[in-house]
Amino acid sequence: MEAVLVDNGLKEFIDQDIPKLPSLDAKDLVEWKKCVARVRRIILEGVRDHIVSSLHGKETPYDMWKESIDTFHNNSDHMKLALKDKLRNIKMEVGNSIPNYLTKFTHF
Repeated sequence: MEAVLVDNGLKEFIDQDIPKLPSLDAKDLVEWKKCVARVRRIILEGVRDHIVSSLHGKETPYDMWKESIDTFHNNSDHMKLALKDKLRNIKMEVGNSIPNYLTKFTHF
C-alpha cells in the first residue's frame, strides 16, 4: 500500500498530518480534497473488510494509516507464542476433507 502511495506522489499524507489550510485558494483546496480522497480510497482498498469499519471514522488519511499500523503491527511476544501454539495444534482429523483442513488455517 505504501508503494502505491509513493507511486501516486501521496506518501506525505501518511507520513504527517496535512491539514486543510484556510489560506488555500479555491484551486488548491480542490486539489487537496482530491488528494485526500485518493489516499483514503487507496488505504480502504488495501485493507480487509473487517478493518474498514475501524478506519471509516478517522478524519484524515494520517489517522487512518496510524490506526491500520496499530492494528497490523502487534509485536507482542505473547501473541506470537499463542499463534505458534495454535498452528502446532492444527491437525488433520480422520475423515476430514482437505478443504475443511485448510480452512482451519484461516479461521484460527
